[in-house]
Amino acid sequence: MKLTIAAPLGVALLLAACSGEPQAEKAAAPAPVAEKVDLPDTGSAKPIELAAIGKGELLALEGARACRFTIDGQDGPALVVKTDVATDATAQGAVKVGSRVQRVAGPGGFAELQKGMDLSGPGLNLIVEPSASGAKAKLAASRPFGKPTSFEGDWSCDA
Repeated sequence: MKLTIAAPLGVALLLAACSGEPQAEKAAAPAPVAEKVDLPDTGSAKPIELAAIGKGELLALEGARACRFTIDGQDGPALVVKTDVATDATAQGAVKVGSRVQRVAGPGGFAELQKGMDLSGPGLNLIVEPSASGAKAKLAASRPFGKPTSFEGDWSCDA
């Protein structure tokens, strides 16, 4: 009787051993692929390229008054900043770096904004310096570890 039970058990073990890959060598599940996230370039040595913000690209900004910086030769502003009149207000802005519009901000109300302002956003610092004559200005854009790029243009503010 022992032989009748052992024979089927032996055949079952033999079939299990020959059927496919061993249990320990099964292929592991593929590692998840990281999703590409479009982050600002924070340390590149290449110059910063600013472009005119197109119709429909301007981000929602809060503030009663606004100023705009338009680079010489471009048909629209590359930087738009809004703020309130109060001196303790925070200015909110949008700047187009390459093909991407991103947010920037800086401390100060409208009187400070008219004189020029330091603004910053993810991986970007901007300094607006209006000329003594008024409308003409210089915009310096830099990354934390890159050289600043200067742009000449018009700085216009709401009355």
